[in-house]
Amino acid sequence: MAEKVLLVEPEFPYPNKSKNQANGIHKNFVPVGLLKIGAYYKHLGAKVRLVRGNQSKRELRYYKPSEILITSLFTYWSNYVWDSVEHYRALFPEAKITVGGIYVTLHHESEEFKKQMKRYKVRAHVGLHKRAEKHYPDYSLLGGGVDHHVTHGMRGCPRKCRFCGVWQIEPVRQDKTPEEIVTELKAVGKNRVIFFDNNFLANKKIEGFLSELVAIKVNGKPVIFECQSGFDGRLIEKDPGLAVLLKKAHFQNVRIAWDNSPSDYIAIKRQVRHLVKAGYRAKDVSVFMIYNFDIIYKEMMRKLECCKKLGVEIVDCRYRPLEAVCDNYAPQKYRSGQTEDDYYIHTIAGWTDKKIRRFRRKVRQHNIWVRYAKDKGLAYDNRMEKWSAIHSTFKYYHMGRPPQLDIIEKSETWQRRLRIMNRVKTYCKKHNLNSLDFSGLTKKKLDKTLGLLLKKVDSSN
Repeated sequence: MAEKVLLVEPEFPYPNKSKNQANGIHKNFVPVGLLKIGAYYKHLGAKVRLVRGNQSKRELRYYKPSEILITSLFTYWSNYVWDSVEHYRALFPEAKITVGGIYVTLHHESEEFKKQMKRYKVRAHVGLHKRAEKHYPDYSLLGGGVDHHVTHGMRGCPRKCRFCGVWQIEPVRQDKTPEEIVTELKAVGKNRVIFFDNNFLANKKIEGFLSELVAIKVNGKPVIFECQSGFDGRLIEKDPGLAVLLKKAHFQNVRIAWDNSPSDYIAIKRQVRHLVKAGYRAKDVSVFMIYNFDIIYKEMMRKLECCKKLGVEIVDCRYRPLEAVCDNYAPQKYRSGQTEDDYYIHTIAGWTDKKIRRFRRKVRQHNIWVRYAKDKGLAYDNRMEKWSAIHSTFKYYHMGRPPQLDIIEKSETWQRRLRIMNRVKTYCKKHNLNSLDFSGLTKKKLDKTLGLLLKKVDSSN
């Protein structure tokens, strides 16, 4: 009888704003490591199932695994990992359980981690699964619905930033060749590809790599690419031709990083200029900025003003130490404020809960201004928040651009529609359901569809 393997992605609290939606089960993130491991075990002849969260024996349809592999992500989501370990150890006391992933790799030598391992009788897999790494992700484990391929062009990073653990997780550089990526993309056969590389442009053969991406066609069509972690702008600055190749290769959602002080503004300006010259609009470029770290609040605000001059959006990244094993930051839940007991606050650099909230609010307002007002020569005002929320709802339902805000505010019908649309959207997100496609519906058909959906939402509450 073939061995039965269960792959588990804990119920991680993925943010709703994540762009990389997969399907109703894995709504915001494709667990590429588990998909490769699944492909590897299938290659060995095992039966493989993948689930998210803690499922009962009935939900598993009485599938009894002999081996369970549980992944981990950020260190501060460790509680979700141990929650799944506890659940599946109780469910299958005789099964071999192995935990792996980012948190495990960074914390496997800590006393608390060893204590938990002993308590639940689990093993730790540190670093990459070398044998599984040779396989392509098996998307059939997700039950279909994934419209993109997740891959790496290289592993590791030549830099050793203090706030980043990549150089510990992937200490050995591995660069795919142009030939390897072409073979992979044609074999997988998807026309949208997201690279999970931590420093994509650091591939030693990057020019040849990008040249192949420019030329490749899958299913007779060009492939659209994205790099989730963004690009090392310093490498673009060193070789502006890379920006041209990125544009020719149809890379979208371009992001660069500004990790250090405002004194780097001239360099960031050059990097943005190279991307714009290559054909990107400034408003389509985003800048990663880490906050709640060594750069003080006042200087972070100076960096925000610099981004305003450049007309680029900001991706704000709140710092948590690699040692942190929990994070209870919840500004919407605790509107009166939180303390260091709830989440990490970098007080040494003068950060406070108020400054963190204020900076995030300023970034949100800045991004809304870049998207909807800058090109019109308008200043930010609070009504743009409302317009941004409406735009987001329309995007969720694939409905294109909404009517002008003035039209919506004067129309009781549109206000009623939006109330229902938002209720249904909230329900779908709460229950990890697919977003609905309302593209092409007439207003009459839309109202009828919304009415039916509202009845289902009300009956389930």
